[in-house]
Amino acid sequence: MKRLCFGRQPADTRYRYHPGLPFSEGLPRSNSTSFSTLSRNFYLTSNKGNMLIGEGSCRIFDYDRNHSCMLSVHVLHDAYKGSKEAMDLLNNNFDALVLPMANEIRPNLNHASLLKVLEQIKIPVIVLGMGMQNEMEDLSVLESATVEMLRWIDEKARVFGVRGTYTEGWLKKMGFKNPTALGCPSMMLYPENILGIRAPTGKPADYRFVTAGYLQKKSVRGKQLAKFFEGQKCSYVFQDEIFLFKDELQGRDFFDDSRSQLRQSVIEPLMSEAIGARAPFDKYFYFDSVEAWRQCYGWHDIFIGDRFHGGVAALQVGLPTAILFKDLRVKELSEFFGVPHTSVDKACTMGIEAFMAEYLSEQRIAAFHDVYRTRLRNFHRHLTEAGMAMTEGEALAQMAA
Repeated sequence: MKRLCFGRQPADTRYRYHPGLPFSEGLPRSNSTSFSTLSRNFYLTSNKGNMLIGEGSCRIFDYDRNHSCMLSVHVLHDAYKGSKEAMDLLNNNFDALVLPMANEIRPNLNHASLLKVLEQIKIPVIVLGMGMQNEMEDLSVLESATVEMLRWIDEKARVFGVRGTYTEGWLKKMGFKNPTALGCPSMMLYPENILGIRAPTGKPADYRFVTAGYLQKKSVRGKQLAKFFEGQKCSYVFQDEIFLFKDELQGRDFFDDSRSQLRQSVIEPLMSEAIGARAPFDKYFYFDSVEAWRQCYGWHDIFIGDRFHGGVAALQVGLPTAILFKDLRVKELSEFFGVPHTSVDKACTMGIEAFMAEYLSEQRIAAFHDVYRTRLRNFHRHLTEAGMAMTEGEALAQMAA
């Protein structure tokens, strides 16, 4: 399959060109650094982890890039009121529809437009990375369109890839036949770097750390994370939690877009006040680009944090990485790939030196690599059997062996 439509997650902060001319592409964000502009740009990608999911999906396959595209198919459906002509654009111009997904199985999320697209699709559909937000008792908590979308995918998709064994097990318990735990496609990008990770051998003071989490007002998790990194050289990466500080940041000069860096003099007092303790981070970042994200991580040594895709960017660069979690989605992905992980509470109780000795030891890294090779091999096999060629097929097979 050479002409692919990637129909769900964005890979970068770019505007869509609504008239849609051949050879056109959406424009990048402006250089404005106002709070309102950053907020508006955020809604081009939503959760920043989506950029890594979308980018990974687009880069790991071998296909005709001049005749393929990224397209929010539900937006196309709504813009053209679900017309046959609009849906024929998909059926006539592409060999497959690839749907990189994330937390799609959760209450209060309506997939009516996507379901209507799927009902008119005649080309193969490949679903990757679908997952649950949290544990649920049964299907009754989901919107009816979400349940019908799941049934359509289960019956008709060529690949029904979910992100881990929790999601696969729950769906099968609900009567679905074909969900397969394949992990998140973002974890299939730069496998050579991931498999090249080595355990740190020094003390915490020898390293520069990078972390991500939930620095929010009155946040217990944020306060725990800050305490964990007390006395260390550590950078903090914001995702959507930066927008909880609208009143404090509106109208202020607080962001250097060229460096993707927030001004220390503005942010540090806000964070210290928010968590009720001194924030120990000496640099703060916020990314609208996955390339900038990875470049920044490249001059750090270790990632330990409370955001799974913040950790994925670190793994892609080859940093020793450990994930702290408090919810199912992070726990599921960490367990599935064998990434060293534990609860935020336990990490904070241990302290950073004991944590590193246990969770970033040679044995833990070796165990992670063993699991990762299995997941890499399984992903490669399922997707090639479905007709999708990998960009580094032979090399990938050797790495996964």
